[in-house]
Amino acid sequence: MNPQKIEFQRLRNFSQIINVTFEFIRQNFKQLFKAVIFFVGPFILLTGIFMGLYQKDVLMFSPTSTTLSQFGIAYLLFIIFLILTMIMMYAVVYSYILIYIKREDDLVIELDEIWQKVKNVLPRLLLFSFGYGAVVLLGVILLVIPGIYLSVALTILFIVALNENLSFMDSVKRCLFLIKNKWWNTLGVLMILGLIQGFLGFLFQIPQYIITFISAFNSIDGSQPSGTMEIFIIVSSIISSFSFAFYAISLTGIVFWYFSLVEQKEAKGLLEKIDSI
Repeated sequence: MNPQKIEFQRLRNFSQIINVTFEFIRQNFKQLFKAVIFFVGPFILLTGIFMGLYQKDVLMFSPTSTTLSQFGIAYLLFIIFLILTMIMMYAVVYSYILIYIKREDDLVIELDEIWQKVKNVLPRLLLFSFGYGAVVLLGVILLVIPGIYLSVALTILFIVALNENLSFMDSVKRCLFLIKNKWWNTLGVLMILGLIQGFLGFLFQIPQYIITFISAFNSIDGSQPSGTMEIFIIVSSIISSFSFAFYAISLTGIVFWYFSLVEQKEAKGLLEKIDSI
């Protein structure tokens, strides 16, 4: 027997947001994380590789043999693939959830279906990502506090834009409207989700911490890491990078919080139920 479909358009408090997030993850774990591995996995892998190369260069740094350009190339590629990884994560998780919301049957959401949705939303997310960065950066330049406020308020930007099919500026205005008088609540939800995600992700980062400690300890006497140690550094970085998969938890929680904010402001879910009577 298939589990009862979870309702998104509903008012929820802190504890209910966390509970329903994990209930959704539990019910959809197989298909959701299969999509994450298939579509986001290659970007996570490349992020881990370039992060490992950068860390290797740092640990092998020698003023006579290492140039700043060597650091720059590895670090630049790491940042590029990190950004692409996060955008793909948004695209996959939000595509899955939007398909889930609109489905009227209880059939399994297949990878082909998810990929078609991802291809539709990806260009928009790429453009909105630049817009998001520009708005937050402008807030930081003008004053630090506006930048902090916007960085929290715009955490629902992408799901607002995709679910309500709004332009960038309309999405920003919509976020500010929904977050008004709920900024501290939003920050609280983000912190709780972040702590849970960070704890789970820490398990994947343990090998990297161990290898980094060993490399740093060995470098005290001035010796360079061996070829085997270099491989361990890169492999541990790749393992560590797969902690990004747990970001699906935070993104799912953000979606539930967005719908809860909509319900608080406009009671759309309640009105739909009344209309259906």
